[in-house]
Amino acid sequence: MDLTTHLLLADHLLEACGLPGGGAVYAVLPEMDVKPAHYHRQFANILLYQPTIIDAAIEILRRPEAATRDFAALRAALAPALADLTAEVARLRADRTAEKAAVREALNRHYCVTRLTEELERFFTELDRAVPSLGPGILEVSTDRMAAAVAFLSHTYFLTYTYPPMPFLPFSPMAAQQIAFVEAVDYFEFTGIFARPGHPEAEAFRRTILEAPDLWDLAVPVADEPDPVIRRRMLEQNRKPLQPVALVKAMIERLGALCPGIEHAAVEKGVQLYLRYLGCVQVVHADREHRFLRRLEGGILRAAAGRFGRGGRA
Repeated sequence: MDLTTHLLLADHLLEACGLPGGGAVYAVLPEMDVKPAHYHRQFANILLYQPTIIDAAIEILRRPEAATRDFAALRAALAPALADLTAEVARLRADRTAEKAAVREALNRHYCVTRLTEELERFFTELDRAVPSLGPGILEVSTDRMAAAVAFLSHTYFLTYTYPPMPFLPFSPMAAQQIAFVEAVDYFEFTGIFARPGHPEAEAFRRTILEAPDLWDLAVPVADEPDPVIRRRMLEQNRKPLQPVALVKAMIERLGALCPGIEHAAVEKGVQLYLRYLGCVQVVHADREHRFLRRLEGGILRAAAGRFGRGGRA
């Protein structure tokens, strides 16, 4: 899927959670890893690294130069911070007692600030392209951490349809892929429509997904839930906004479910790391959010198979 599609899907997830739509910009930030080439669609989609990227992005987007889109001034303002990060990397590399994790964190921090600064103008251009579909409110960029996390993680979640990421590295090398989806559609025909800006088939596909009210309905069917406690809990939440932390947990667990043969411990590690980053230490029930996502996945599969099915278009 292209960045416009990622933005639109993230915007709808944020709306379902009652979070600011101005957080949708974080759904395109994972494309910062286009350089170097061997990082692309992998580095920024590793769950372990995402808090560092999100924190760096929030700091940058809070700056007045980012708000006014004065990108030259932004680069100048961040130059001292980048110099400090460069010095920190050199210091740690020279220190033979430094832990490898500390060196990696310093390298990642330097990389994130550098690449986000270099690519921010392109990301804002993507926001501008989405205004006709989402309205000018998307340009009111949010620095809310929860909104940033939901939108950023949604990129990894939806990437499973086109370019399978390895989100659980280093705990598991397994890639997350919508296997049933790839089996049902002509993969190259589907991915090809997103390679050309403004392709009418891409726009039609987005409309099919985003204008389907049943896919975004906050009343999630629960009648088939066999556990009465879970069913009652979901009924009490129905028609209310999704819980952002629960949606984060559900997206990570769905990523795990899409990794063939992955060990449960790796998925749990991903969940724990992310929820701790968001300040959540209590038990999180995500049964309703799981059903919401599975319904959305089913709708995406039906929409794509109807237009790009292997047996020909419907």
